[in-house]
Amino acid sequence: MAFYLLSFHGALVGFTGQRLHPLCPTMGTNRTTAPVALDMQHNTLTPGGAFVRAQPLGTAAHTRPLVALRAGNAYLSSRSPTQFDVVPLCATWEHFLLIPPESADLLRTLLRSTWHDGQTFVGQPTCTGHELRLGPHTWPVEQLQAEIRADTLTLWTHAAPRRVTLRVCPSRALENLIENVTELLEIGAFRHALSPWATVDDVREQVLKLSITPSAIAPCIGLAQLCCQFGQGELAAQFAAYAQSFAQIADLVWLQALIALRLHDHDRAADLLALALRERYPRHDFSDTLPALLTRLRQGEDALLLIPDMLYEHDLPGFDERFDTLLVPMRLAASNGPDIRQIYAMLFENAYQRLNTTKDLRLLETEARLNGLSWWTETAMGHTSWLAGLMAEADAHYAIARRLALQEGAMPAPDNTGIFSWLGAQECRQLASRAVPDRTGVSRWEWQFGRAEVAPALCLVFACDSAHFHLLPGLILSLLQAYRQDRSFGPVQLCIGVANPNAEQLAFLRTIADWLELYATSLRLSFGHGPAAEQDTALEPALRYLILPDIVARFRCPVLTGDCAGYFPANTATLLRTLKNTASYGFDLPLFDHQNGRQHSGTPWSIGTDTAYFGEPERLPAIAAFMNDYLNTVYTPRSRAHTAMDRCALAQMLRHFILPRWNELSIRFLNKGPDILVMPAGSVATSTVLVSQADVLHDLAVHTPRRPAKLPPPNA
Repeated sequence: MAFYLLSFHGALVGFTGQRLHPLCPTMGTNRTTAPVALDMQHNTLTPGGAFVRAQPLGTAAHTRPLVALRAGNAYLSSRSPTQFDVVPLCATWEHFLLIPPESADLLRTLLRSTWHDGQTFVGQPTCTGHELRLGPHTWPVEQLQAEIRADTLTLWTHAAPRRVTLRVCPSRALENLIENVTELLEIGAFRHALSPWATVDDVREQVLKLSITPSAIAPCIGLAQLCCQFGQGELAAQFAAYAQSFAQIADLVWLQALIALRLHDHDRAADLLALALRERYPRHDFSDTLPALLTRLRQGEDALLLIPDMLYEHDLPGFDERFDTLLVPMRLAASNGPDIRQIYAMLFENAYQRLNTTKDLRLLETEARLNGLSWWTETAMGHTSWLAGLMAEADAHYAIARRLALQEGAMPAPDNTGIFSWLGAQECRQLASRAVPDRTGVSRWEWQFGRAEVAPALCLVFACDSAHFHLLPGLILSLLQAYRQDRSFGPVQLCIGVANPNAEQLAFLRTIADWLELYATSLRLSFGHGPAAEQDTALEPALRYLILPDIVARFRCPVLTGDCAGYFPANTATLLRTLKNTASYGFDLPLFDHQNGRQHSGTPWSIGTDTAYFGEPERLPAIAAFMNDYLNTVYTPRSRAHTAMDRCALAQMLRHFILPRWNELSIRFLNKGPDILVMPAGSVATSTVLVSQADVLHDLAVHTPRRPAKLPPPNA
């Protein structure tokens, strides 16, 4: 029987052109290159036997079938893994292991591939020291037994009978998947993605990664997502299932559920969802909410969209957010309830905000193709048109979005609630041509104007309702303290409007106004009060603009409006003087280009309202009338929709009165530079009382001038 000779470094003894050399077991043979074989019966080597002989090493120290190759006093040595040498000694590197041809074939099979041991990737085996090593396993090469079935290879030895089953990588299943996706690339099946999240190059990249590293699971997961986004749902499911077979994690089950939903296989999506929740949260009880969701899912609703909110309500972390791109855009089931449509709309709004203009258009086109006309698509189309300078188109989209949202009873995300309060350019132009009824009731308020010996240099305008009156003492006290430090700015008129005040609140304002008239030289308080149509939190931010007509009719000077939650810094006089001397107007415009007044992102009503400065007194009556008419036109009592009407009114005032004259005016960006009005943290601004009415009254008492004591008569 003939045996091959295996070197210490795992190479066969090869023969090419009268030359002995290491021959890798994976290399092929031909007429000129062949492995040297030893005929045990005749102890002859073929080829090469003419000048070298095999010397058995079967001693007590060497129980394995080892031989040395000797010619005279020289031994063939495999000290180097890439070439043989001749040495005068016979040590470890000069020992060659005899293996039958079938063992060489097994080595070739093992060394040509990489392998999985169960779910663990163990890579490519190595052969050194006449032993095969793979992962944690080591086998003597001559003892190795094998059984091959399709993609699996089972190994054992008689000395170690425990069988190890290996799976080749890439398996035939993976090769078929790669072949399928490659064919789709070749025929151009990935021309149009059903979402803005994917491109053909993304697919190519993942295929390249997988072809180089077929053991990696991440490219399989990526291809599952990408194929689903390109409408290849079945192939996506196969990639996801393959990844799941090697990575038993709940997020991959969730991915498979999402793919099933995109394939409209709601029953399978329900089964996978239940499995994903069991694996991710094995100890949590969802019996209060999950059965109803699963029922809705099996009945054809896209109830998978409700799972993130369910997890949030249970105070649990959600599934991998990377897979959320499979939810938007997606063809919605006709049977979906309002809650599912509302969640989808929110996801769509979030997706739109994360994208750039090019991808925005792909998102809008795809969403419209999948689900037709909707208030969320029309809102986003309005934003895109607005930022492109297509104002008329934007107005039309917002009008459609408002109508659809009201019909559906939907509530957009906070950034998009402006659609309910937005008037188009044509509607805004008509405001001055007709009488607008006072829906808010502010025009009927009673005013107490502080007497001023000279015209004020500036009016500071604030307004609130009685529920937030607790913010005013801090504002007033900060202004008093600032003006004690520096009165150089000139006379200032503080104007405050309060909706539905109580007697104590009115008494406090009267006390302040009277004290300022008696003892202050450059500061006066005027205040108005009365009932509002409704005790409406949506109306309160607009009150400062609704009281402007009364104020500008009384005082012909620049106006600074502000939020009652703010307070004035110590250097207020310097800040106001700089503002008045350098700016025609001042607005909080974080999303505007300073040079040309163009908005580069956001929504039309993405404008800050904490402070605004109007520095042209001659134009203020028209501006005040416009904003008053605008707010009374869009306001509807008891409506929860008008949460952004103050920002819409300010944005349209900017559009009609400021932007056409942008290059003529000096506009101060109040979001840049030092704050004229400092706004505290949200929790402090809304609830915490830092300064009380008593604190302000105490401050006034401390700073009330004392009359000098009467001197006694000279002769007393």
